[in-house]
Amino acid sequence: MKAKIVILACLTAVIFSGNASAEERKIQGEVSITGQHLNIEGEKAKFNEYRDIRDGVTGGLEFQYERGNYYLDFQGQEVGRKDQSYELSGGKWGSFKYDFSFDQLPHNFTYGARTFYSGVGGNNLTYPTHPPSTNFTTWNTFDYSIERKNYGGGIKLDLIKPFYVGVSVAREERTGVYPLGAAATSPGGISLELPTPINYQTDYLRLEAGYNKKPLSLQFTYLYGQFQNDNSSLNFRNPGTANTAVTTDSFTLPPSNDYYKFDFKGALKLPWNSKLNADLGFSRTQASRILADSYTSDVTAATSNTGIQGRTRVILNDYVFDGKLDTQKYNFELTSNPLYFLDGKLFYRYYNTDNKSDQITTTDSTASPSTFNNAAELFDYTNYRFGAELGFRLPWSFYLRGGYTRNYIDRHREDIPENDDDIYGIRLSWSGVEYLVVRLEYERLNRKADFHVPPGSPAIENYIRRYDAAPKEQNTYKASVDFIPFENLTFNVGYKYRDVDYTDTILGLQKVKSNEWHVDADYLIAKRVRLFGYFDYEYGKLDQFQRQFTADATANPALPPTTTNFNWTITETDRNYAYGFGTDIYVLPKKLTLKLQFSYINSTGFADYTYLLGANPLPTGRTQDNIDINNLDNYSLRYFLTKATYQATKSFSFSVGYAYEKYVYNDAQYNGYQFVPGTTGSSGSFLTGAYANPNYRANLYFLNIGYQF
Repeated sequence: MKAKIVILACLTAVIFSGNASAEERKIQGEVSITGQHLNIEGEKAKFNEYRDIRDGVTGGLEFQYERGNYYLDFQGQEVGRKDQSYELSGGKWGSFKYDFSFDQLPHNFTYGARTFYSGVGGNNLTYPTHPPSTNFTTWNTFDYSIERKNYGGGIKLDLIKPFYVGVSVAREERTGVYPLGAAATSPGGISLELPTPINYQTDYLRLEAGYNKKPLSLQFTYLYGQFQNDNSSLNFRNPGTANTAVTTDSFTLPPSNDYYKFDFKGALKLPWNSKLNADLGFSRTQASRILADSYTSDVTAATSNTGIQGRTRVILNDYVFDGKLDTQKYNFELTSNPLYFLDGKLFYRYYNTDNKSDQITTTDSTASPSTFNNAAELFDYTNYRFGAELGFRLPWSFYLRGGYTRNYIDRHREDIPENDDDIYGIRLSWSGVEYLVVRLEYERLNRKADFHVPPGSPAIENYIRRYDAAPKEQNTYKASVDFIPFENLTFNVGYKYRDVDYTDTILGLQKVKSNEWHVDADYLIAKRVRLFGYFDYEYGKLDQFQRQFTADATANPALPPTTTNFNWTITETDRNYAYGFGTDIYVLPKKLTLKLQFSYINSTGFADYTYLLGANPLPTGRTQDNIDINNLDNYSLRYFLTKATYQATKSFSFSVGYAYEKYVYNDAQYNGYQFVPGTTGSSGSFLTGAYANPNYRANLYFLNIGYQF
């Protein structure tokens, strides 16, 4: 209903724009039609991961209309495809404006996935005979794919200047199936891949009002969002049970929820070329969920405290969870340029989450799993960030800028509840000549953190430091050069180096180093040939120190190594590089253009493991070399395009072209993929083929006809 009101209001505005009939009209635009033929070998889903390229015809439309102060713009792209988009906007300058939009985007994971379950696409998965068949050729096939659709529209009125008001609505729909991992520990440690339904709908209503007249601007915004999920849980027959009874397990899926947000933004111009900005906001997310009152267990009706074969009762203080999360933010920023050679900035940012959800507890000390720990902890945190920057224009065209930032985080977390960051930065640039700009930057981050061993934790927790919050010292260096010696040549080169040292880490990630280079160039020769190219290279190295142990008493990494209790290290290196080059040849200026383009992306990962066993022998069949991983997330992508465009007349243009794309993926986790790895029967694992064999080779031929008016 809200969307219909906005649409009617906008259409009314268009109708009443007819009083400008005596004024000059301006109409222009373009219509294009593209025919495509695709030949592809391999995984079509990976090729079309976020697009819809296939045989057939698509098109586009651009339209602009003006009459006096009134205007109307329309754009449509990839018409009829799953990645199509449309946008309509219009209004009267200085009085009102409106807009409508629709866009569609697919996210394709895997085509032709397989499962022994029936009911894919719904929230009840089952199979007829226990244990399920391990002959995957007899399984049901389906596609892992999600389709997203966005609808939106709004109107903004500026009639009572300097005041304005606006209202807009939007809807996002997501439908499809995506893979969800599951593990059943009884018996034999079965792993499952479950085709999980996606049927989401999110509606938004946005109201805004403001004031805009120098030296003051104010904006008040209210946003309401409602998320709905048709499937609150995924119910599936569990092949991890030894008995032949039909036992159903459940995964909870995202619950429906409501979101409210109030926001205020303001800006005030002050003397000495200064400006004060403020951004204040409050939001609340809330949801309610019925909790599961039991879990699947391999028990008989005689031993189950529910009296139902295959299920064990969980005793909770409340079987309805009411979730509520409040968020507050306060951001202030003062910028000033009082003197031509001096500018600066002061800022303060505050962000806080307050978790007011129900705390669920259990009095069932014998229930398994016992990971309830009698209480489910609620997570929230507070973040303060403040600092200052100063910039100085120095003689000989130098500019120097330095700054300091203090960042503090207080979170509900047992091992590292607090972080204190001190961040120092400095940047020097030189632009003494018009064709050259040189920049140098340095940043230092010092992170402090107090470590606490959670009560009742295993002994290994005394030594582990998790890298997301662990103390560290980080140095970052940057350099770049922009070189434009004459009008038709641009050249840019840059370098970045980062060094991270986790100073307090005993077990975990200890060091990170990375190097990045990039080069870009563009050259136009005699207004007939344009050459362009780029090269990027990244190298990263991560060092970890870890412990293999059999009991709490042997968790200390300072103990002498044995054949079963020892330390080990891993050095992971990642090398990524990409390059591309091409040319636009203006064979007949403004008539015939030939475009050639090639690009290549390559990523190579290597994990070097080392067992620190001292004089003890390595496990049978293992050496320091064969435990390494030589193909860690390796991939390459090649792309080639050739295209000719002929401008037949001022209005008609024709393009014909060919594109080639090849993707190769090589990773130890997916090579030799099996639907039923390990042992057979109910003791094995069951996979569906998600993300397996993503390699493809594609040839695309296309013809485009365009008409400009």
